[in-house]
Order: sequence, then C-alpha cells, then structure tokens
Amino acid sequence: MKIRSLIGCGLASVLASACVPDEVTPTETETATRGVAPEWHHLRSVDIKEVPADFDFHPAIVEGTQTALRDELLSKYEQGDERFGVMYVDFDAKAEFVASYDRAAIASQASELAALGYADASDTSGLGGAPRGLSNNVDNRISFQDYSLTHSTLRKVGRVGGGCTGALFGNRLVLTAAHCIFDNAGNYVQNNSFQARRNGSELPYGTVVSQGAVYPIAFKNDGCNTVYTAACVKNDWAILVLPPNPWANSPNGAPGYFGVWWAGDATVASFETRNIGYPTCGSTMAPANCMSNVAYGDLTCANVDPALSDPDARWPLYGTNGKMRTGCDTSGGHSGGPIYSYSPGSNGPYIIGNTVWNQCNSATCNATTQYSSAGIRISETLADYMMNLRASYP
Repeated sequence: MKIRSLIGCGLASVLASACVPDEVTPTETETATRGVAPEWHHLRSVDIKEVPADFDFHPAIVEGTQTALRDELLSKYEQGDERFGVMYVDFDAKAEFVASYDRAAIASQASELAALGYADASDTSGLGGAPRGLSNNVDNRISFQDYSLTHSTLRKVGRVGGGCTGALFGNRLVLTAAHCIFDNAGNYVQNNSFQARRNGSELPYGTVVSQGAVYPIAFKNDGCNTVYTAACVKNDWAILVLPPNPWANSPNGAPGYFGVWWAGDATVASFETRNIGYPTCGSTMAPANCMSNVAYGDLTCANVDPALSDPDARWPLYGTNGKMRTGCDTSGGHSGGPIYSYSPGSNGPYIIGNTVWNQCNSATCNATTQYSSAGIRISETLADYMMNLRASYP
C-alpha cells in the first residue's frame, strides 16, 4: 500500500443531523450590494473547541472507498438544477448553516465582477526563480525568512491556526483546506487564526481570528471529515471569513490579496506553477534546517505541468476534473497553501488551486517522481463563487 500523508491539521467526526429552525442567522451576513446573497438554513448547534496555538495533527490517509452514511438533510441542499449550497460554520454563534445560492444569479454576476477587477490581485509584484525540487526526490524549497516582511506576494500568505497555510483572495477571505477547520476529536476548531506573512515570532500584520468558514457540502456529506481517502482531495477546500476591518490593528496596514483564475484542463496544464507554505518542522519531509513558522516556497514546481483528474457531478465541479497534481515541494503544514501562477495575465498573481496532501512520502519519493503533491483546482463555478464572496465581504 502506498503511504500518503495529509499535509495539514485535523479530521472530525460527523455531527448529529437534527434540523433546527431556519430563523437563526449567522453572526454577520453579506451586506455588500454587488454580492448575491444566499438563503441561510440553520442546521444545528455545534461544539467549538479551543486547541493550543501550536496544534498540529497529521492523520493517515485511508486507502479505498468512502463508507460514510450520507446526511439526507445535507443532500437536500448539496445539488440542484437551480440552486447550490455550501456549509458555513459560525465560530462565534457555535452554529452550522447551509448557505443556498441561486446558480444562475452567481453565473450571471461573474462576468460583471470580473470586468470590475474582482478576479485580479491587489498588486502585480512577484518573486524570482528557484531550482528544481522534491519531485525527483530533491527538496529545493527556499526559505523566505530573510525576505522583506512586507513583500508584495509573501504578505498575502499566512499561517492558519497552528498547522496549516492559507492565502488571501480578498480583504477578509482566506483560502485554505477543509480538513484544517477540524480537530482530531471531531470538533470544529475555534481559534482558526490567520497570521499574514508570519516570520518566526514576527507578526507584521498581526493575528486575526476568523468569524466563520465556508466549505463544500460534499466534503462533509462524503464523510471526509472522519475518513479521508484519495476521493476527498478534490473537495478539500475551505474559506475563512475574517471579521470586518481585519487589519485595523495591523502594524503595516492591509496585506492585499491574490487574484483568482480558472481555465480549461489544457490551459491549466500549461501554467507555470508556484507554491508557498508553512512546513511543520517536526513532520516527515520538512525542509533541511527547517525554521518554525517561516514560509518556504517552490517557485518552479520542478517545471512539471499540472495534471488534472477526478471529476465530480456536484457543485462546484459539475463534471470538471477537480484534483490537481503538481511537482510543488510540500510537507506537513503546507495544507491549504496556494498553488498560484502569473501565467493567466498581468493582474496577478492568481490562485489556481491549493495543496492538501503529499502524493509520496520520504520512503516512496524517488528520482523518477514527478507529481509529489496534490490539491484542488479552481473550477469555473468556484471562481465565480469566490468573486461573489469578495464582493459580499469587502
């Protein structure tokens, strides 16, 4: 059996599915006029657990197929001809919701938002090149410890909680991995903090605690929060929603954000990819001379073209290949970190996916290994939704 490792923190148990009245709403709902607002459906109260700031959980991956009992209530909202739903956990209210959206309205609004710049990054400066990496069993990730604390790309990436990575794609929105919002006892993690451009003990943008998180119903309804198989990778994304004015107390103002991009399989496969993450120094395949809470990046990803697979009939894939394998060097702690590219255009860099697991580990990577890590690919409908969220949570 090939051993694989999840490169972030936390899996959880399925919560009880007793329905509660819909009149309960999240702590804060979308108020921006450009965003399409959802219908909120309150599912249940949930346990929210505090964990240590250095919480770091790396569960083993289970081979085979999923055996989870699907939740009929979630299935009701998961897929439809006219609407789609996403999970939303409100950390402050300790409640779990489904946010249900009009599919046609989101799609119709997307072109307008793109024309207004909602798909673009907040600036266009970037990083230089780097040698080939852990694909081919050679790790050439570089440390960004000595780079400027306000570097225009690095400041958009940060530490999530104690064991994951995230990337800003809006002033209040952080893309990470779904498994990062659960702990190893089956509870949502309360202190899903985001520390933009953390560098050891330095916090140039402070610490912001998220008020809630969005993630796909498929991740929960497939039981991926309890039993994680290869089929879970394509739906392993979450979006942390930061509170209003998250950078009010930041020593360096707002860090800015990445753009968001989708394209067809052949086009994505032609993109030059890069990755940034916060490796856990005690994990398998941590970089040599690893420094805790320091960002590391692979800026060529072994010059390997991304490979796309694993379609899904449900939102946000609708048959699109959702799993993206890359040659980007990663290890425990990189989960949720951005796969990004300058290839789509001059208003980047653009997030095209994230990283959630290692395709191989220290015992199975070898000189012929090309695809050493995998994660999600940004599909068209996910890109549309991410632009809607940016308009809704300015």
